[in-house]
Amino acid sequence: MSARTALILAIVIALLHAGLSGYYAQITPYRQSGIALGQRGADGHPARLPDVGAPDERQHANYVQRLIDGKGFPVLGDPAEDASENYQAHQPPLYYLLGAGWSKLVGATPDDPEKGRPLRWLNSLIGASTVLGVYFLAVWGLKKPEVGVVGAAFVAFLPMNAALSGAVSNDPLLYALCTWSLAVMARALRDGWNWQRAILVAVLTGAAFLTKTTAVALLPVLLFAALIKQPKRPSLAMVGTVALVAIAIASPWWIRNQRLYGDPLAMGAFQKAFTGNPTPDTFIQPLQEIGQSPSLAKMTYWGEGVGWWTARSFFGTFGYMDIWLNENGRSDTFPAVFSKKSPQPNAIYRVLVAVMFLLFVGWLWASFTGAYKDAGAVQLLNVVFAVVVVALFLRFNMQYFQGQARYLFPALGPIGLGVGIGLLQLLRGKTIPALAGLAVLLLALNVFALARLPGEFAIRTESVSQTSGT
Repeated sequence: MSARTALILAIVIALLHAGLSGYYAQITPYRQSGIALGQRGADGHPARLPDVGAPDERQHANYVQRLIDGKGFPVLGDPAEDASENYQAHQPPLYYLLGAGWSKLVGATPDDPEKGRPLRWLNSLIGASTVLGVYFLAVWGLKKPEVGVVGAAFVAFLPMNAALSGAVSNDPLLYALCTWSLAVMARALRDGWNWQRAILVAVLTGAAFLTKTTAVALLPVLLFAALIKQPKRPSLAMVGTVALVAIAIASPWWIRNQRLYGDPLAMGAFQKAFTGNPTPDTFIQPLQEIGQSPSLAKMTYWGEGVGWWTARSFFGTFGYMDIWLNENGRSDTFPAVFSKKSPQPNAIYRVLVAVMFLLFVGWLWASFTGAYKDAGAVQLLNVVFAVVVVALFLRFNMQYFQGQARYLFPALGPIGLGVGIGLLQLLRGKTIPALAGLAVLLLALNVFALARLPGEFAIRTESVSQTSGT
């Protein structure tokens, strides 16, 4: 495949992602209350939620609305604010500033159920930029446009990622900045560092710091990119400049946090505000009560809890982890899922996990047979970043149960390249069959999800209306 054809295909795929995410944005409720069928309130009935659409979207939108209203940045734990509406106040400001500007441009009112939906379109564009970032990560880092096209298609058509690009959240901007940071670092590893690339990496990294705390995963990767064997290492002056520029971009926010919370990253304030969420003991103790040993209960928590929930949410779970892509759209509630007393159909997820395993084998096969020997440093760069992201995710789940793959999506770039390499290896380099097969599989999965979601959301919102007599 020529570089020109590959680039055209990548642009088309990015535009399709924007359109697909826009469709998810259109059918997902915005600021509508309802119930969660997979959760129970104190009365034993399905839990009521102020918003059944996208996770934490209401609170992200509140942050944007506050900036539009000229009230300044919110403060986590502010007694004058409703804690349930303000728990995203610790987040760095870049996405929200962009959201405020976008809202004024398109006439969106983020806190209005009718007029707030256009705010979602911003992330459709940001998600499309992530897709292009995956393509250039492969082109610049591997010199393989065909890998970039296949990897971009996977990221673009992955249902969970498309749905996230159709919601109000700072996650898609984080994914985009991390992906483009890796792409520029990969180019520097292959073609040599210069001042232009060094400054661009610094700006992208600083912007990522101003988007979400998870961007700290870029720090060890930056160090790795400076020290690994490569044609032209960055000079000490370049390394120092990257560090100083990135810190200078983020430092005003960190200084503010230090003054407000006594912590530049506001992690202590976040943990105090996150106390109502389930912890590992919430699930491990019931397992011990039904006879499991402490070690087996922990293994069950990590395997069937964090592992299996995360694996399924990688492909797609919608609303507040309440609408699933299995055969009946529902999932077990804890701790029944662990005790295996109420097995649920999950053939679709099992097939998808099996496909990913085969692609992983294909990636290993290609990597260890020398097919990408000349891009070894870039491959290692991607692996290091993915490992750091996974480590942060596991650390989070040691404190709170959060079996959600969206916390792993900062590594969409390395994941997309792994899929592209693995699939092309298994199909002996046949790009068109690889691209067509992957697109058909994932688009069929999206059709299935988009056909299911309106009815499932209707059940969750109409139930509240019926009970309240409206």
